[in-house]
Amino acid sequence: TTSAAPSGLTCTTTVSSFPYSEGFESGFGSWSQGSGDDFDWTRKTGSTASSNTGPASASGGSYYLYMESSSPNNSSDVAILNGPCFDLGSASSSTLTFKYHMYGASNMGNLKLQASTTDGSWTDIWSKAGNQGNAWATATVDMAAYVGTNVKLRFYGTTGSTWQGDMAIDDLSMTTGGGSGGGT
Repeated sequence: TTSAAPSGLTCTTTVSSFPYSEGFESGFGSWSQGSGDDFDWTRKTGSTASSNTGPASASGGSYYLYMESSSPNNSSDVAILNGPCFDLGSASSSTLTFKYHMYGASNMGNLKLQASTTDGSWTDIWSKAGNQGNAWATATVDMAAYVGTNVKLRFYGTTGSTWQGDMAIDDLSMTTGGGSGGGT
């Protein structure tokens, strides 16, 4: 759903029907590449290009998104993936879950999920750094602080000082409780 920008937040797309899910099977969905960062996220099926990094396959379905740490991406390079705005105005609760895969060297970098209710001001609401093992893990983020508002999300990945450390995401889901748009 495309909507007019809520007060203080510019939204190209606003999600107002829940539960919401995105598995990147048909493209990026409502998510888009950041601008002014160092490189892009890649939609992928199968394993990543570098050995001993990244997943061998998607968490669910066939596709996932990942940021490649190998050449030419240098230490402390940033890849931003912008999400849609989520209208949590009539929700009484909300939870975001997603799968993440961070496999490689201990100094592989970090991945953050950030939220904003005003353009230009981002708050870290979830973060992991370094090797998390060669398996998909589940992140569960309580969105209670954003209930009653419109919130925009983004993934902010920063490479470490090694080529060995791809970071991937898949199977995003936002649920809400209460209100007319509420789901589970």
